[in-house]
Amino acid sequence: MKDRLVQATLEEMKSRSLKFTMDDLARKLHVSKSSIYKMVESKEDLVRLVMHWAMERFDRKAEVLLHGEGPVNRRLMAFCGLFFDTFWYLPDAVNEDLESRYEDIWKEWESYRESKFDDMVALLKEGVDKGEYRKVNLPVVRQCVFYAAQGLTDPAFLREMNMTGKDVLEILEDIMLKGLEKQEHGQSPAAPVKEGEKSR
Repeated sequence: MKDRLVQATLEEMKSRSLKFTMDDLARKLHVSKSSIYKMVESKEDLVRLVMHWAMERFDRKAEVLLHGEGPVNRRLMAFCGLFFDTFWYLPDAVNEDLESRYEDIWKEWESYRESKFDDMVALLKEGVDKGEYRKVNLPVVRQCVFYAAQGLTDPAFLREMNMTGKDVLEILEDIMLKGLEKQEHGQSPAAPVKEGEKSR
């Protein structure tokens, strides 16, 4: 029953942010409101339950990707997909409502989300160590991805481009991992020319 409650709450949050009521949930689940209050003490408690459920789900799936087998590139792309499905599944209005109504939950959620960028960097470092990626300044890459993801998944931008957040993140992945410079097949990107040297 608790899993049904979580899923029903997620559906309400996706369509109505936090403007749903406990009566709405009771009708959706075809149970009495008192049945819901046997599982959670309040709406705030329910919202916290749902956010913790999402975190635990993310951690279970991310663990497999972070410490699993296979090429780093494939696992990194799967991690980015999981990241999108977790943190951009719900509309931005949910974050706004969380911040204004349940600040403690919002701070915990934001802190958790930001920490997952460190897991992404850990995968990139593994790729560098294994020779799949060239050596780069990973803290700078982390900041680039962090702020790019913030801006590129803005709802107004997505509507204007007629794209989903997942579409944009896939493009970001391609640019970040492969660069913009067109390369001949099998050729590595050219090393940057140092000051005082002439390009050949």
